[in-house]
Parts: sequence; structure tokens; C-alpha cells
Amino acid sequence: MTGENSISSVVASLSGGAGIDIRKLAEDLTNVERIPVEERLNRSKDQESAQISAYAVLKYNVEELISRFEELDDSSELLSSQASSSDTSMVGISSVTGDATAGAHAIAVSSLATQQINVSNTYNSAAQSLNGGSGFSITFTDSDNSVTTVSVSDGNDTPSGIVAAINSSSTNVSASLLAIDAASSQFRVVLSGDTGSANSFVVNSDLADADLGFHDASNGNSALADGVYSQQFASNAVFTLNGVSLERESNSVSDALDGVVLELKGVHSSGSSQVKIDESQTELKTKLQALVESYNATRYALSEVSNRDSADETVGGALVNDYAAIRRVRNVLYTAITQDSSTPSGSITALRDIGVELKSDGDLEFDEIKFDAVMATSAADVGTMLSAATDNQSKYDTQPQGLARDVISDLEDSLTDSIDGLFVTRTASSTKALAAYEEELLELDDRMNNLFDRYIMQFTVMETLVSQLNATRESLSKTWMNMGKFE
Repeated sequence: MTGENSISSVVASLSGGAGIDIRKLAEDLTNVERIPVEERLNRSKDQESAQISAYAVLKYNVEELISRFEELDDSSELLSSQASSSDTSMVGISSVTGDATAGAHAIAVSSLATQQINVSNTYNSAAQSLNGGSGFSITFTDSDNSVTTVSVSDGNDTPSGIVAAINSSSTNVSASLLAIDAASSQFRVVLSGDTGSANSFVVNSDLADADLGFHDASNGNSALADGVYSQQFASNAVFTLNGVSLERESNSVSDALDGVVLELKGVHSSGSSQVKIDESQTELKTKLQALVESYNATRYALSEVSNRDSADETVGGALVNDYAAIRRVRNVLYTAITQDSSTPSGSITALRDIGVELKSDGDLEFDEIKFDAVMATSAADVGTMLSAATDNQSKYDTQPQGLARDVISDLEDSLTDSIDGLFVTRTASSTKALAAYEEELLELDDRMNNLFDRYIMQFTVMETLVSQLNATRESLSKTWMNMGKFE
């Protein structure tokens, strides 16, 4: 306390007095005023801290519930699809998305898509000079008569130089160097384009042997009527899907069946391969079960922070005096979970129609039997009710967006908004109050220090006066005793 050392020295220097422990008396009197106020401020401070923690717990739980609804706001994420082929050596399946529709499809492949392949003359070395060390040009003319020129630089007029120049160019033709024998004493350059009949090409150069052997029958190349020479010509895949004839440039077909990428692998001599697509309800069921658990966890947290008898030492009963906040959160949750979708479809209007139902105690439960029955007949309606049958919606879109986005908007606007949501405003209020109580405790400490010093000074004066009176009394006593000796 301020002045404590100087005052203590004064007290210690007094040799007599009333025999009172001045320091302890000053502390006791100061504490009579300090302790009740200090305890009240600390209780208020602890209460505000607990409230801040309680709001954080509720905010976390509500945000988890929002996350569960975000898993339901895209149509493609509601149902998972699975596809199978009766003969994967003929027709394979590389990927399936939620856009795939359940059904069975017959696919018969008449021919596979092929790429054009050309083979050059034979060279005795990968480094054999073809133009005396000088550079030259190679041209590729595609099926649209567009010409791409590839420049082979000086010193690179070799088979390996040709391969490097072509592969670093912008043409859609790739080149490779093929060793003819085990000893790698002879080489050919092999050109290959993309699959599909539209990807044919004609190759020439400004060398004396203009076609570099890429057109020569002796190298396995043959001619088409349109002037294209090739060992293997570019062609489309030809197949039927449910009896409808189709052609594609690639054997990987992504636009024949929605949500399914087919891989054509072989040609059917007869019959067809059966591709079956099934929609699995397991993913949606799991998401709804998680939603039920999250909602019930939020309600439990709400009951704990508002229960005066809660065993939770951190936030139990912390909001028992903030009934307005408790009531608001409870009402928002109830409205969110029971409201009708902005995009009802058929007989499906709300969560209660797909097995997510309120129990008598206010918690949710999931009726799997009801869910399975609804999905068996109204899966599309369920998707529309939850997501408006759309994907990647913006929160700023004014069109109806389905129940999931409806609920997300309600919870965010009322409770978790970062500007004026309930949790933000209540936390800010408690934080401000907490700072005020801390300031009051500091001010109290200053006042009590001053009061203690004042008591010490007052009692020091009193002790000095008592000491003086005692000294006077002793002096008078001695005087009277001396006077008695003369009588």
C-alpha cells in the first residue's frame, strides 16, 4: 500500500501508547469496506465471463447445424449414383456423378475411335543428318486445311531433332523415336494424332524427300481418297445407345449418359453390354441422421446454459438470467426445423415429410422406415424440396432456393451474423460489461489503498497522543510521590 514503509517506520518508532496493533486494525477496517464490494464485482465479472463462454458454445453448435444443412443445399450432393457394366472388357465406366439417373442402358460398339499413325523412313542412327546440318521445315495440314509449320533448327536435322521439334510445337501431332532392332542400330520416327476422324493430317517438308517416308507404302502407310496417308487412319467411335446410333471422336464418352463417363474398349460382334445406374439413398440418409444429431446437440447445449442446476462448471446456468436470448435461440431453431420449404414438390413440403420429426420433448428423431418409403416413390421431389433441384446457389439469389438454404439464411441472419447476429451482440455486451467490472476493481484497489493509508495516519496520531498522555501521567505521578516525601 502507498506510504506503507514510511508509516510503518513511524509506528515502529513509538515506544509506548495504547498497545494496539495499528497495521492490523487498519487492514481489518479497510477490508470491512473492500471485501463486500470486491466479492460483488468478482461475481459479476465471473458471470460475464461465463456468459461469453456460453454464447461461444451456442454459436459453435448453431454453426455446426448450419454445416449440416449446407450438405443438403446442392441437388447433386443429395443422392450418390453407382454404375456397373455387364462386360467391362467392352464398355467400362470411369466416373459417375450425382447427375446420373437410375436406369438400364444397352450399348453396342461397332468400331472404336482411332488415331492417325504415320511411320517414317528407316535411319541408321538417331543422330543421322538428313540435311547436311542445315535446318528445315515440316508442315502439318489438318482436315480443315489449316497448316502448322514446325521448324527444325540447324544442327538438329536428325531423327531425334525432328521428334523434339514436333513435340515442342503447337501441333496436335506427337512424335516418338522407335528403335527397330534390339541393337538400336536402326530407327524410325512415328507420328500420332488425336482420335477422331476430324483429327487427320498430312505431313510434308521442304527436304528433297518431302514426306520423309511418312506417305510411303513401303513403311506401312497407305493413302485415302482425300490425300491422307497413314498406317492407321483417324476414325470416330461408332456405337448404339439403346438402339440409337452415335459417333464420338473419343473412346471416352462423357455426353451420352448424364453424369456417367463411358470407356469404349472393344467391338461387339453381336449383342451389347448392359450399363446399369442405381441411385443410393445411403448418403442422404447419413446426412439427415447427422442433422438430427446436430440439432439435438444444440438443444442440449441450450438447456445446459439455461439450467441453474447444471453440473457443467464452465457454462452451466450461465445464461439463466438472459431468458430473452434463450427464448430467441429456441424459437429460431424450432421455426427452422419445422418450416415448409420455399420449393415444395408433390407431397414433399418439409423435413417432417421425409422422416425428420419432432418428439414430445422437443428433440428430433429420424424415421428410417418413412424415409425409405418416401425415397422409393418421390426421390426427385425430396431433392427439389431440399435444394430447389439446383447446385451452387448464391445466398444473394432472390429465387426460391429450397429448404436447406431457407434454414441457413434464417440461422445466419438471426443468430450467427457477424454484424448484428444475436451471439455477436450479446458477446459484445458482456465483453463491455466485463471490462467495466475490471476497471471498477482497479478503482476499488486504489480507493482501499488510500483508505488504509488514511487509517494508518489517524491511528499513528492517536498513538502519539496516547503516548504523550501516558508520559504526562507518569511525570505527575512522580511529582506527587516526591511531594509526599516532604509532608
